[in-house]
Amino acid sequence: MQSSKYYGFAGALALFCGAAQAAAAPSSAPSAALAARLADFDGWVAQRMDKARIPGVTVGFSQGDVEWVKGYGYADLENRVPATARSSYRLASVTKPMTAVAILQLVEQGKIDLDAPVQTYVPYFPVKPFPVTVRQLLGHLGGIDAYRNSKAEKHFKEHKDTRQSIAVFEQFDLIAEPGTRFRYTSYGYNLLGAVIESASGESYGGYMRRHVWGPLGMDTIVMDDPDAVIAHRVRGYRLAGKEWKNAEFVDISSRFSAGGTRASVPDMLAFGRGVHEGKILSAASVAAMVQPMATRAGRLTDYGMGWEVVPTGGRYAIAHSGQQPETVTYLYSFPSRKLTIAVAANLERVNPEAFVQRLFEVVTGEAWQLNTYIADAGAQRAYQVAQGLFEEGRSYAERTDQPYAEAAATREAFTQINRQALAPDARAARAFIDAARHPAGGRVFLTAGASMAGQLRQSGVDLNQYARGGALAFARDYVLLSQGTKAGALPRFDPAFEQAIMTLAGSWDRTAAIAWPAAAPSIAALDSQLRTAFRGQRAYPDFVPELQELAQASAARGEIDTALAASRLAVELYPLSDRAHALQGLTLLRASKTEAALAALRLALERDPLGAANPAALNLEAYRLKGSGAVAQGMAVLQAAVRLHPRDANLQDSLAEFYVEQGLRPQAVEAYRQALRLDPRYPGAVGAKAAILRLAGETKALAP
Repeated sequence: MQSSKYYGFAGALALFCGAAQAAAAPSSAPSAALAARLADFDGWVAQRMDKARIPGVTVGFSQGDVEWVKGYGYADLENRVPATARSSYRLASVTKPMTAVAILQLVEQGKIDLDAPVQTYVPYFPVKPFPVTVRQLLGHLGGIDAYRNSKAEKHFKEHKDTRQSIAVFEQFDLIAEPGTRFRYTSYGYNLLGAVIESASGESYGGYMRRHVWGPLGMDTIVMDDPDAVIAHRVRGYRLAGKEWKNAEFVDISSRFSAGGTRASVPDMLAFGRGVHEGKILSAASVAAMVQPMATRAGRLTDYGMGWEVVPTGGRYAIAHSGQQPETVTYLYSFPSRKLTIAVAANLERVNPEAFVQRLFEVVTGEAWQLNTYIADAGAQRAYQVAQGLFEEGRSYAERTDQPYAEAAATREAFTQINRQALAPDARAARAFIDAARHPAGGRVFLTAGASMAGQLRQSGVDLNQYARGGALAFARDYVLLSQGTKAGALPRFDPAFEQAIMTLAGSWDRTAAIAWPAAAPSIAALDSQLRTAFRGQRAYPDFVPELQELAQASAARGEIDTALAASRLAVELYPLSDRAHALQGLTLLRASKTEAALAALRLALERDPLGAANPAALNLEAYRLKGSGAVAQGMAVLQAAVRLHPRDANLQDSLAEFYVEQGLRPQAVEAYRQALRLDPRYPGAVGAKAAILRLAGETKALAP
């Protein structure tokens, strides 16, 4: 059957992108109801683009026989060229799953052995102390490092062929024994590109055109080449404060098979559709590709072969994002639903996932994620268990109707949950819950959750209904089902857990429909409205993300009092939430209230040491602020972070980068040295040593 396609363009808000243009007439439109929701989506996109200062974006979805793609804003600001469905964006790391497909094709042909050392195919790559296999490279488990000297490696201006691209990193030491540590790296995927060329006898681009892109009807994808004339090439931009600047020119041929392509959103959709429909790989290869790998210690990496693999709201999903000079991209696929969503924007460092989430909600009518707050500290553990069972169990059931484990293993998983996750020792219980989704923990959440989903489906329950009820409804329905069957017929949970779930689910039934206001009123009005709605409830919607967005937007406008009020409301409504306390701490930092901010961040760490105030989260927030032009505020976050986490080498490294950008060379050198003192082998150690030498030389040259 011929696909229905709707391709259009809509200009963003006139206040920053010029006058809006009418969308092109669809060749065959989606359903009337969906078309109406998509019209509302246009308004949301305009607001989002205005808020994030995005010049141009193209977004679309493919489901069954319907494909819809639309461009917003401008592909070229200077010449007022609109973004359209045909706009050609740098794909960045969305190239990686395409490379993985090519590797698996060659495995099927008997030309590649996944467990062979990479030197079998790339003999010029130096032998390391441990073998590095093709399979490990696919899962970022090969011990290959990422950028060490970012000042050089992220800014190449000259074209590099395959051999030159490998030479950039071939002398790097392994950062760990392969299989023991996940390290996301484009260099590992460059090696895979060299493997493809060796095994196939073709250039990487030539192989991809003949065996991956061509068969899937990806008509516009090309290897990015600054010298080539590429139809509908999008220009890229960055922000300096609130002002647009042209993106730095970087020749990305050095990332050829890791992020060196350029294509349109329809091509991204064609790739996602082709993978889940099995057009270019066998079912067995697809199944292997989307199976998350694990370290030797038994921790899931949430990455398969070229795909991020993480349950999303209890749904089976695979995805990959991309980010590099000129662009951000995201490809998200829900194979069981035959639904693929793609977005590409021409502004660096903006978050594209918001577009994916919103379009998913428009297309499906489901919430992307049900954010639930548990106001009863004693019941929080019960909810964490229910959430783990739901995410793993329902997503497994969406993927297949086959049982995951035998009856004896399933009963043992229930026994472990009852004995350990719900035990009186809170610290031991937390450790168990953290491990319960991983192979090291026996994958007990998946084992028990898959059984629960299977039993509910067998009893006639439509699992799609849990898009509205979520983890609490899922767990409650299983509790009722197990209580209503013959004794011993189904595994049972501890009675205290069952009672907690029944209580929480009843409370959630009463509050789940409460929505964040479409047009946010004043903080005082929000305070009154939400306190009234949530009074006396044990489970209710968690609006910390919305309050965070409100606080961040207010702070960016200089309305710091409003931002502080939003963060206070977050803490008052959600006192047990680490994210609420972290929001308050970060907002207090924006207000230069450092000691109060540190106190709030310490509370966040008490609530969850691995949560919103952990080193990685604070590091990410610092770079978010830097990307929005608030470099001084980002530095303040890092300075607070190193006080909270004085043993974290990466935070010191990041602080050094910020010092460099501010021209504070002595402080940068000291921060790099401190990072090396803390961990001489941390991932950025080689780059830190090079930076110290470079900065020392610059300081000497500037001396009178």
